[in-house]
Amino acid sequence: MNKGILVIDDDYGALYSIKRVLSQKGFLVYTLPSSEGMEEYLEFIDLIIMDIRLSDESGIDVVESLRKRGVNVPVIFITAYTDAENIVRALKLGAVDVLRKPFSTEDIYRATLKALESSASIKSSYEEEYKVVGVSKAMFEVFKQVGVASTNSLNVLITGETGVGKDLVAKLIHANSNRKGSFVHINCPSIPWDLLEVELFGCVKGAFTGATYDRKGKAELAEGGTLFLDEIGDMPYKLQAKLLNFVEKKSFYPVGSSKERTVDVRLIFATNRNLKALVEEGKFREDLYFRISQIEIHIPPIRERKEDIKPLVEHFVCMANKELGLNITGISKSALEKAIKYHWPGNVRELKNAVYKAALSTKAGVIEDLELGIEEKTAKELILSNMLELYLSSKKEEELSTALEELEVALIKKLLEKYGGNKSKVAQLLGISRNTLNAKIKEPPEGQP
Repeated sequence: MNKGILVIDDDYGALYSIKRVLSQKGFLVYTLPSSEGMEEYLEFIDLIIMDIRLSDESGIDVVESLRKRGVNVPVIFITAYTDAENIVRALKLGAVDVLRKPFSTEDIYRATLKALESSASIKSSYEEEYKVVGVSKAMFEVFKQVGVASTNSLNVLITGETGVGKDLVAKLIHANSNRKGSFVHINCPSIPWDLLEVELFGCVKGAFTGATYDRKGKAELAEGGTLFLDEIGDMPYKLQAKLLNFVEKKSFYPVGSSKERTVDVRLIFATNRNLKALVEEGKFREDLYFRISQIEIHIPPIRERKEDIKPLVEHFVCMANKELGLNITGISKSALEKAIKYHWPGNVRELKNAVYKAALSTKAGVIEDLELGIEEKTAKELILSNMLELYLSSKKEEELSTALEELEVALIKKLLEKYGGNKSKVAQLLGISRNTLNAKIKEPPEGQP
């Protein structure tokens, strides 16, 4: 028997397109411009494909009403908008997928097969979502992953550069989960390494000098909630074994205690470092990496999603008005264009600071300009500084004697890769001869075997 699919969308072009594609694949497709009249289809359809924003109603509200009545037909939501709140709500209601318009015929067909092959995990309750702003395709995917993570207790690893909002995404997952306990945050690098174990697992009285009372660690304080370990890539190797045991068993020993304690916590981790590279260098345990990254969510820097800058600016203006008692009505076109062209090495955090600073100077009316903290030249210097710092952090003092040679060879090889192995071009760019270039990368001079 052919599977029945009900498509609900107030865009008649979309209705026709989806019906044509799926009908050609052998499905029985029914279409409606709104939820009115859908009741007569519910008994014999196997899937609902519904637009999130209909003319006079919310597709999510319609599905939520169905879930409360016990109607658990799988649902695929389609939308032309990237809205964190709606996407997370949709996935919490058990949506098999959320597709962003325009999508390809292969996208809708693949999602349909997935929906019909799986049993949807239905959840009808949700809490107020934590505000995360983004309209780009990249953030659309992030919101979908947040929705998936909110329906289970798997360990989550959030990656991305400093300032992209990894902590906000962690809070968004917690806010949309069924956990009633607290969201507890540990910023690993901000705590001296010899105290990090105490901060995480607590201690008993007399465990060390200064331990004058039993102290609960953050793991215990997060009971029933979420424990968020930020910048996990900076955790010292010797502590990683104890963390691995905790991740696997959700149990630990407070410092100085022989009594094991168990907690019910959801674990979310974040890092701005490349953990896979650290694993290869022997600086991060491979088994720990696999344990903490059961779900991995990457947040791109805002220079790679410029379309998010305008809604972020508008969001920060509203926040500044509310928090600082201002009356900013908007931002000038020239200031917005300046923000969009800027590279934002500090990401969302830097953007927020720039908007707040401009808002305080303006107090009321339109923000005419943004003071950008780092000029292009300085930004390039900052990038180079960060690269060198990362390189040096991987070296011991006795290995630094070869650092200059290694960096020189790495630069030459990268340029050769960029220019298709053209040694003459690379030598010209560097102001050296081809023989000198060959000597630096330890290849024989021209004409010699």
